[in-house]
Amino acid sequence: MGMKKRTSLKASFWKFLCMLLVGLITSAVIPFIFLYIGVSTNFITYADYSERSTKNLVSVIAATPDLTEVQLPMGCKYLVLSKNYEILETSLEGEELEQAMEYAVSGKPNAAVQKQYLLVTREKEYVVLQYYIGSQFTNEWLNEHVPSPEILLYIFIGANGIAVSVILTTKFSRNLRAQLAPLFDATEQVAQQNLDFEVGHSNIREFEEVLHSFSNMKENLKSSLEKQWSAEQLQREQIAALAHDLKTPLTVIQGNVDLISETKLDEEQQLYAGYITESSEQMGVYIKTLIDISRTVAGYQLQFEKVPMADYMKQMETQINSLCLTKGINLSAEIDTSLGTCNIDKLLLERAVMNVVNNAIDYSPSHGTLYIKAGNRREFLEITITDEGSGFSTEALLHAQEQFFMGNKSRTSRMHFGMGLYITSNIIKQHKGQILLGNSDKTKGAEVLLKIPY
Repeated sequence: MGMKKRTSLKASFWKFLCMLLVGLITSAVIPFIFLYIGVSTNFITYADYSERSTKNLVSVIAATPDLTEVQLPMGCKYLVLSKNYEILETSLEGEELEQAMEYAVSGKPNAAVQKQYLLVTREKEYVVLQYYIGSQFTNEWLNEHVPSPEILLYIFIGANGIAVSVILTTKFSRNLRAQLAPLFDATEQVAQQNLDFEVGHSNIREFEEVLHSFSNMKENLKSSLEKQWSAEQLQREQIAALAHDLKTPLTVIQGNVDLISETKLDEEQQLYAGYITESSEQMGVYIKTLIDISRTVAGYQLQFEKVPMADYMKQMETQINSLCLTKGINLSAEIDTSLGTCNIDKLLLERAVMNVVNNAIDYSPSHGTLYIKAGNRREFLEITITDEGSGFSTEALLHAQEQFFMGNKSRTSRMHFGMGLYITSNIIKQHKGQILLGNSDKTKGAEVLLKIPY
């Protein structure tokens, strides 16, 4: 099959205008055809029928004393006056009668277009005839209750013109929208972050050029993103491999330090061994952070399960309390017993909470208090961690969730090198939740709110 011939937008508009012109002409011609048929079948009179018929009766009326003996044309009315202009007999009334009297006295023609008057002089009286210029129905009832054929003609022409304009304009606009539909569909697909689709085509040349350009842009974007995704995947794999490889020598170092510590050492040797132990522990935290990055940022498949949140938070409270005791920090926990169940990854959510808790403990004053609160509000599980430290700086409130953000180090863990809140934020987002940072009005310290939908 050959490619369907495409037309230009200009040609489409010209085609529409031609169709509209033909439609309007047709809408005017058809009522005239019906008028002609009506005249041909004597259903409608000619426009000058009444005038010709009335003028033909002038001699008859002048010679006939009794008008009742004269067959007046349809629509023709009369006024009989004496030579002193006194009304003797009439079929006129109201304004029509006044106009007929004025014509009889002054002889001035009527200003009205359709109603005209004719004066007939008889021996002892005057006769004023009123006749109608224009087409009429031959049926008297129709003449009385239906607008004249001319008025109906104008009404039909106007109605047909409006109908044709509306129909053709609607059809043209629908056709344009149909031609633009592939572009709308393509933009919708991109908005939904889907680049694996085929861009449609249009029969209008200009639209097809836009679609072709859009298709090229989509393919270039897809290629660029695929390269970026591949590079990121390779980077994540390398980070994971490096973290795994570092665990082995670190384990060897820690094991040997433990063996050395069990031997008899002098004071200086014990100091150096302590340095090695502290550094190896710090390296362990770094390795754990690398693993967290590779799992949260790399698209780790969460192991969701329905978890009773009250029991889950109680277990975490015990863990947090043990950590607080080692740091000389008091714990104030408020766990709602009616938390219900929530669909979560137990391991990752615990890691997210503990990242925030570790940061809070690191920057809590000695013998300070850490506040943990868990409750449900508006279909969200809310976990609030508040400390009595120096709080978040203005810069930290804006950027603390970004990767490797260090700020002024007032809220950055020494052991997480700017990754704690970043990892937590990614975990919460994977749970379709939110993380909100602020400073407590009560403690003046930092306050972190974790919100997870039920």
